[in-house]
Amino acid sequence: MNNAVFDPIAGIANERDAVRVFIDVLRREQHALQQADVSVLLSLAAEKASHAQQLAELAQAREQWLAVPDSLEDQGDMECRLADHPTAAMAWQELLQLTETAHQINEINGILVNQRLRYNRQRLSALQAAARGLHDNGLYGANGQPQIFSGGRRLGEI
Repeated sequence: MNNAVFDPIAGIANERDAVRVFIDVLRREQHALQQADVSVLLSLAAEKASHAQQLAELAQAREQWLAVPDSLEDQGDMECRLADHPTAAMAWQELLQLTETAHQINEINGILVNQRLRYNRQRLSALQAAARGLHDNGLYGANGQPQIFSGGRRLGEI
């Protein structure tokens, strides 16, 4: 979009609605992480990426309209531009609140991902240690088949 065709009322309302949809995806992701339902995480990641791309495009159109880089950090300019558009100004305030909500949910999801990753690494380490222990005790042969230890001394033992 260029500055001539950007409609602040429709554009900001569309962006606000897109953030609402994005929050829904984040909440579903959070639920899947809490329930350890990894089967849906891959599809949610793809859906999340698609919505993030859409949000980036909507924000870019708005920023072009403002002709100010990083306009989200300078909310005063946006509020001045929307002074004549009360509906858009209200949608802008909602958009800011929703963006903060999305950020908070995404932060929590990141914590949940890190917890799950730490948990999986610990379990993997335990399994690897157990596998090394079984191999070191001679319970499995070099071919991976069980081998019965017949007693006596092992090589290297006194």
